[in-house]
Amino acid sequence: METLAEETLAAIGRMTVAATDLEHLLAWVGADRSGGNPDPVFAVPGEPLRAARGAVEFAAPAHREELIRYVEAAGTQLALSQAALRSLWKANARRDRATFDELAARLVRLRGMLGELVESHLQAQR
Repeated sequence: METLAEETLAAIGRMTVAATDLEHLLAWVGADRSGGNPDPVFAVPGEPLRAARGAVEFAAPAHREELIRYVEAAGTQLALSQAALRSLWKANARRDRATFDELAARLVRLRGMLGELVESHLQAQR
């Protein structure tokens, strides 16, 4: 891998933090599969998405389809961010800040929308 510009490295860091924050929310969504504790779910690579996929199948019918769509969108965005990062080791890969910042923005936006939906779902259960 060639040396990256400092601003590209910073964008990669922003994307990585955004992806990890989204995974943390997914772990929280899927925590019912670990007795309500998201920490064991979050500790295993890939498990937050798997656990969230399993958990949303049992969500209240009023929110189930929307939760499933958001969790699947999270899976897609996480895969895209991982692919972008891994592509750095390929010849002729895009190595510009804009690519990673765009992915980070999508991850942050999706995390916000999923967080709002989860909060709405919790409010409806009370």
